[in-house]
Amino acid sequence: MDFHHKEILKRYARMATGRPFAPILLNILITSICDMRCVHCFFTDELDDKPRKKLQMTAQNIVRISETLGANLGVLIIAGGEPFTRKDLPEIARAFYENNKLESIYLMSNGQIQQRIIPDVSRILEECPNLNVTVALGIDGLKEDHEVIRQKPGSWDIAVDTARKLKEIKKEKPRLDIQTCTCFMNSNQDRIFEWYNFLKYDLKPDKVNFNYIRPPSARPKELIIDKARYDKLSHVISEDSRHAAIKNSYTGDAGFFKAAIDVYMHELIAKTAFEGRPQLQCWAGTAGAVIYDEGTVSSCEILDSVANLREYDWNFSKLWYSPAMEGRREAVANGCFCTHESNCYYPSLPFNPTHLIEIKKLEKEMKESARATRQLV
Repeated sequence: MDFHHKEILKRYARMATGRPFAPILLNILITSICDMRCVHCFFTDELDDKPRKKLQMTAQNIVRISETLGANLGVLIIAGGEPFTRKDLPEIARAFYENNKLESIYLMSNGQIQQRIIPDVSRILEECPNLNVTVALGIDGLKEDHEVIRQKPGSWDIAVDTARKLKEIKKEKPRLDIQTCTCFMNSNQDRIFEWYNFLKYDLKPDKVNFNYIRPPSARPKELIIDKARYDKLSHVISEDSRHAAIKNSYTGDAGFFKAAIDVYMHELIAKTAFEGRPQLQCWAGTAGAVIYDEGTVSSCEILDSVANLREYDWNFSKLWYSPAMEGRREAVANGCFCTHESNCYYPSLPFNPTHLIEIKKLEKEMKESARATRQLV
């Protein structure tokens, strides 16, 4: 049994006895510094705020969090802001790798500062030899759409070039995956299938994600989307993934399992949006956690923060098992739902047995198709 499934089973044991457990997925927004002002960003008001920057967690603070997490960690999502603006990013990755046996790290980026991205990714791969590293590049459509959304001329060419440069590194470092993350919104929905075809036939990343926009948005108009088009796109990607028409999987022993969660959840999100009701039991605040750049902790990015780690001497477990956090878990368990991928669906689906059965079926189907495709080459 691979590491990721072992960690899930450990948490099932605690769940069966009604005890809370340490997150299997941790999302850390390590900085509020960013060189873009994307029209769909939920974090715009916090970006480059001078008083906030003074409160940014240090590498030492984050190492302390990893030391007090209280368990091994399956997935670490590093976001921001732009994470590669931090010079200590490799040290942060190494702390969780050494202290929590971290299996997979997702580095979210707009792909612009190649002079930091390329050497930092190479260093992480070198210093954490068994770590599965995914660089998730935010590219929001074809050139014209992307640059209107990102409000930065020339940024599309740089981001695509970064993807191609990382693909060259992957030839020597197979534990590296290149993923594209596209936010499905008003400004790009009309040409979203053209963009998908570019990814499928030209850029060919290891993994594609199309995330459903969620509030707040710097430009509220972006929240007005064609749900039927999103649903159709989810089905197209699902079919292509099931039949290996696109790779759409991660490296590592649990790579297909994690990819199957991704594929499955987008169809479920479409159903949630259409029906306006929960499709799963949310385990945010139990299976998943969010830590913001200035030390506040929440169950997810939708709900308000619960407390600041400064008040707990940067001891994550002390805050995680506090009465305040227990109150949040009770609130989440009382029918809370949304369309947020990384805070709700991704960490929660493995702990919804009915959905887990379907995900395992999908994983098997994707594996068999990929194996058959390789045999034909």
